[in-house]
Amino acid sequence: MRSPRLQRTLAWLAVAIALALVTLSYFQPALVVDLGNRMWACF
Repeated sequence: MRSPRLQRTLAWLAVAIALALVTLSYFQPALVVDLGNRMWACF
């Protein structure tokens, strides 16, 4: 079994990777516009 410290470290690593991917996606303006249009279409 994994130690709680290792699990916590892996969880924080997954969160950091997810945040980095979200941040990098904002460097693609077409993606941001598309997501904005999709959200606007919901209303």
